[in-house]
Amino acid sequence: MRKNNYHKTLLQSLLMALFLLPLSMLAQNPLPNPGFENWTDGEPDGWNTINQTILGTVFTPVTRDVTNPHSGTSCAKLETITQNIFIVGPVTLPGIISLGTITLDIVNQTGTVDGGIPVSGYPSVLHGWFRYLPAAGDSCIMGIGLSRWNGTSRDTIALSYLTIGGQNPDWQSFAVPIDYLIAAEPDTMNVLFFSSNLLNGSPVSGSALWIDDLWVNFSAVNAENVARENNISIFQVENGRSIVINTPDLQGGEIQLYSLNGSILFRKTQSPGVFSRQIGLPALSQGIYFARFVSDSGQMQVQKIVVNH
Repeated sequence: MRKNNYHKTLLQSLLMALFLLPLSMLAQNPLPNPGFENWTDGEPDGWNTINQTILGTVFTPVTRDVTNPHSGTSCAKLETITQNIFIVGPVTLPGIISLGTITLDIVNQTGTVDGGIPVSGYPSVLHGWFRYLPAAGDSCIMGIGLSRWNGTSRDTIALSYLTIGGQNPDWQSFAVPIDYLIAAEPDTMNVLFFSSNLLNGSPVSGSALWIDDLWVNFSAVNAENVARENNISIFQVENGRSIVINTPDLQGGEIQLYSLNGSILFRKTQSPGVFSRQIGLPALSQGIYFARFVSDSGQMQVQKIVVNH
């Protein structure tokens, strides 16, 4: 089996499904079963997993864990596992959970995700709690995508994901700030979690991710404010040591800086009446960050910051 090609194809298919959501809608708003308390036939109610039987071999990368939930009686455990499939040979699959339907074609080496949940308003941040024990330098992926049907096709309104690595044996909170690409209200939302980071290559057997108590914050904006979001711009300067914020309507607000694991590293209030301002940031290690400006009227702009010393 061409293992590397298979995993690259699977990654591309699943991430495209996250970012280019189809019209199918499967659940209700807000997030269903956010604490993973309710399960039916090995699946968390309202969610779909990669669990399946392939050519007689049972794969169960997603299970209910009642030994150490963040709250309540249970949480979801996603584990990267390897099984030997007759004729095909050893196959390693990450634990994947989604609000859409996951379809895996092992023979043709493809994977798709269809659907999501209906949503109204303007989601701004995906929150939750996680524990993560990666194997051999692996990392997990947490992602959210928003889309809207325009009458003939589906537009990607917003997308964000973060990767988290390292040993995290204790429950920690995470936050995924949502970066709007189009000034429009979404009608569909999908959320995906991977126990392995396929962006870095093949999944590593043994990596385990626990998730619990998810929720989504909604921005207190209206359609008119969102339509003007592109008037706010954020740029990094001095190799990520500073950022420049332009606000043509001279609004004040707050600048926030997040790490990839959702931790807030810096926040500063900005007074109104200024078109352009340069703001020094704390010393940052090499990596990717998110700068977010929330104006006094509720407008929001998010910009990825890449620090490469």
